[in-house]
Amino acid sequence: MPTPLLKLSELAEVRSGYTFRGALEHDPSGDVRVLQIKDLRHSAAIEPDKLIAITWDARTAAPLLQHGDITVISRGDSNKAALYKDEEPVVATSQFFIVSAKKTNVLPEYLCWMINLPQSQRSLERSGSSIQAISKGALQDMMIPLPPLATQQKLIDLQRLWDEEDHLIARLQTNREQMLQGIYQHLIKD
Repeated sequence: MPTPLLKLSELAEVRSGYTFRGALEHDPSGDVRVLQIKDLRHSAAIEPDKLIAITWDARTAAPLLQHGDITVISRGDSNKAALYKDEEPVVATSQFFIVSAKKTNVLPEYLCWMINLPQSQRSLERSGSSIQAISKGALQDMMIPLPPLATQQKLIDLQRLWDEEDHLIARLQTNREQMLQGIYQHLIKD
């Protein structure tokens, strides 16, 4: 039986992040962390302790990210997705779309992985002349193959192994460069 192909909107709810009025300034005693695009430029993970804190004083409850939510950068050349795995109170700015799985037959990790695949990224229509942006509709229309949960988990596990391998290779290269520098310094002194 072939793997069904579904629109993201059939598998998940897609909503916009929160629009803040005015500049955001860090408040060390703040009760809510704020996720901005700059926080995901060099990292693929949402790390609440590295985000600015604010004191939430709006009349409504903060639209907090929930464990398993996926943030997708809505502006710029890269519309990278990141999975929120924490429980800290974090609000994503309007620079993001938040994707929340609404079916039990799809893993949030799998959805995040699918959104980040190069072919998925290429399928997103971008508009704008100076700053590229994707629309909510373009994201909702992204086609997602939906294999069984066991296959989704195998794909996630395989990706984790590849990521770990990449990390180890980078560490080996750094160690090799340091070792070569040490050898060069030792030979120059002799």
